[in-house]
Amino acid sequence: MPKERTPEEVYDDLITRGLYEEANLDKDEVEKIKRISIEDYEFGKSLRKSNNANWRVIFNIHYDVLRQLCDQLMRFKKQKISNHQGLFAFIVLNFPELELNWDFFETVRSIRNRNKYNGKDIIKEIWKKVEFQIDLYTSTLKKEIERRLKHM
Repeated sequence: MPKERTPEEVYDDLITRGLYEEANLDKDEVEKIKRISIEDYEFGKSLRKSNNANWRVIFNIHYDVLRQLCDQLMRFKKQKISNHQGLFAFIVLNFPELELNWDFFETVRSIRNRNKYNGKDIIKEIWKKVEFQIDLYTSTLKKEIERRLKHM
């Protein structure tokens, strides 16, 4: 089992490999993507109430929303990256005032990767372990993006 890396180790490695790229900060684009992400989030929330909920689909919708919101927040630093671990490391390190937990991001990223690359299903028990924090982080990221948009 590989040793867990710190956000600093991930960031430094990806900086060295040139994976962080310069990105434009386009206010309209950030607003649109934030709005679409929150629409997806609300749809995902409505699926949770279903009698025969598909927890894999619900998890993946919420994971994508988290990733998209982090990607838009990263634009305020005029940076972008396609690597999810690098994205989350950047957010944790560059927005410490949000007090986002690296281990949580690594947990949801690992759940997603085991599903996408190893075919491990995501059952209700797995979803329930991350649900509260996903909701909290979605709200935190949304508010921070809105706060920054207001000051542009």
